Amino acid sequence: MIVILQQAVSPDDVRPNAVSRKRPDYPTEWEGPDYGWDTFVHVKWDELEPLVEEVRRNGGNIAVEPFSGTHGNLEFKNAYIKDPDGYTLVLGAMRESLR
Repeated sequence: MIVILQQAVSPDDVRPNAVSRKRPDYPTEWEGPDYGWDTFVHVKWDELEPLVEEVRRNGGNIAVEPFSGTHGNLEFKNAYIKDPDGYTLVLGAMRESLR
């Protein structure tokens, strides 16, 4: 995977997304994300943590370390990366729950 980022011309151009509103009407117990994000990249379950380590090795800013949760009969694992302009990219994986 290659992610191409472009630097903003001015700090006034930077408008990262805020945390979204929680919604009690999802069809599962999940009510929405706890952190705001701008781009979500789905990756394979076993690739998420090696990708996070690669980002870290290359000087990337891991804003939220990998964490897991459930969404109905699915489990997810996400990590949040902050780019130089303050935007948040999520690396996320999902699979059927093993529980």
